[in-house]
Amino acid sequence: MEDQKQDRESEERVPEEVRFKYIGFDVFPKKVKKFWESEEEKKKYLEEMKQKGSGATLAERDHSLVRAEVFSRVDRMVLTLASFLLAVSLFLPWFSVRGEAYHSQILGVGYFLKLGALFGYAPLGGPLFSVFVILVGLTILSSFGAGVISLAAIYGRRGDAERYLTGLKRRLKLNWIPVVLWVSVLSVSIISVPTPFADVFQVHGFGEGFNVISFFVLSSFGVWLSLPCAIVNCAKISDL
Repeated sequence: MEDQKQDRESEERVPEEVRFKYIGFDVFPKKVKKFWESEEEKKKYLEEMKQKGSGATLAERDHSLVRAEVFSRVDRMVLTLASFLLAVSLFLPWFSVRGEAYHSQILGVGYFLKLGALFGYAPLGGPLFSVFVILVGLTILSSFGAGVISLAAIYGRRGDAERYLTGLKRRLKLNWIPVVLWVSVLSVSIISVPTPFADVFQVHGFGEGFNVISFFVLSSFGVWLSLPCAIVNCAKISDL
């Protein structure tokens, strides 16, 4: 019964000649009628579609993250300001020391002129005092260096945009150095550094030793500018 059913279905199929003729479109006229009545009509339609399409595309892309600038003009201004302040921090007061009859502002560059005297007191303060002095000096230098290098990266554009942003990101990572050093300075301050010579010179802001409270009391513009500026530059790294 099944064989008879298949034979009957095969007899009812359209012959191959007819099927191939239909597939080859021989049953239709060989010459297709033109869709456009004239070239002017075609050009007019294409121009209208082009205008509508471009308008819709722009409207959509204006609100798209794909179109958002990775390094905008505002970013450039903020990083320029932060890097500039880091660079000039070397010439700003970092510490303000007050005594009974004097008030001394210690600039970043002036700090290195006092290293001889500071290390002269190192035996009185112990090894931790020497570590603190070195860390502060490295922080001042790294802040200045990070600012100069960041400014050079921002305005030293060479090659294509991708290479520029890659180089900028790599140089902005140097701002992590002063940030890490500042954390180290604060950590040492929390431990507290003995400073027996402070009583001899009657320096205000010290208790039994130099601690984190003393650090904030004695710190000046350089401290409060360099650390936030370095953090601002580091915050942009993840966006590039």
